[in-house]
Amino acid sequence: MNNKGKLKDNLPEENRFKSFFKESGFYIAIVVGLCALAAGAVYFSTNQILSDPEPEPYQVQENEPQNDYELDISQYDNAFENRWDQSSIVEEGTDSFEDDPFIGMEDVNPDGSEAIEDAEEAPDTNTANETSTEMNAGPREEDASVTTTGQAASIAEDAATEDVVLAVVRPSFKPPIEGKIQTEYSMDKLIFSPTFNEWRTHSGVDIAAPRGEVVRAIGNGVIAEIKNDPRYGFTIVIDHNNGYKSVYSNLVSDQTMQVGQEVKLGDPIGAVGATAIFESAEPTHLHFELYKENKLVDPAAYMDFSN
Repeated sequence: MNNKGKLKDNLPEENRFKSFFKESGFYIAIVVGLCALAAGAVYFSTNQILSDPEPEPYQVQENEPQNDYELDISQYDNAFENRWDQSSIVEEGTDSFEDDPFIGMEDVNPDGSEAIEDAEEAPDTNTANETSTEMNAGPREEDASVTTTGQAASIAEDAATEDVVLAVVRPSFKPPIEGKIQTEYSMDKLIFSPTFNEWRTHSGVDIAAPRGEVVRAIGNGVIAEIKNDPRYGFTIVIDHNNGYKSVYSNLVSDQTMQVGQEVKLGDPIGAVGATAIFESAEPTHLHFELYKENKLVDPAAYMDFSN
């Protein structure tokens, strides 16, 4: 083997090339052929791209939706202008016979008799237009005045109905005790208090009565609360189940009623005492308060007291 390699090395340079191509010529031919094929493919593809015409920028492709903004509407301009001119000449609400001259001529006799009869039977287009204009214009002034008057009458009827309902709903209370009012209800102005020797508001009415006088319920209800108020003494509260509550204060502390007990109009619930510290300097009386929807109201506006 070593001698064989030495023989190749000893060959002249020209023979070395021949020996190399003889052994590797097949592979070189394959490589050269592949390169030629690649060059040909590149050449033909480049020529094809250069030879194809560029697509027009606004050409519409097949099977693609057309863009409304790309449509050529110049062909419709003349027709639209002509139609606009004709419609402007024809009066509103009338038909134009210029488009079709044969409309309405089917039954016309040569002497024109049938046409006259049709003309007599046809409705007046001006009257129809006036009626349509009035309908679109909305109610007239007369209709508006009638509507306003009707609304005012409806409001007046609603107010009268509300007054009747209030009169019906308003309970018929009776004073809890017979006697004159010695101190009136006054929450919007100050009145003089002998106990404090100053001007103060007054949340109820003080009804003059001797000590031990029987106090009665002003209406049907349920005893909601019994308490010893630090200002107005022994107190009983009745819920009348109609939005009203009555409060009886300055009673004797002898408790004879129970919370939850039902009472009727005129039932005795206690007696006048002297337990109200805030009114201890005043003559004996019943301190009475009335609430409507949990708001203080003047009891004199809901019942008649003795004068």
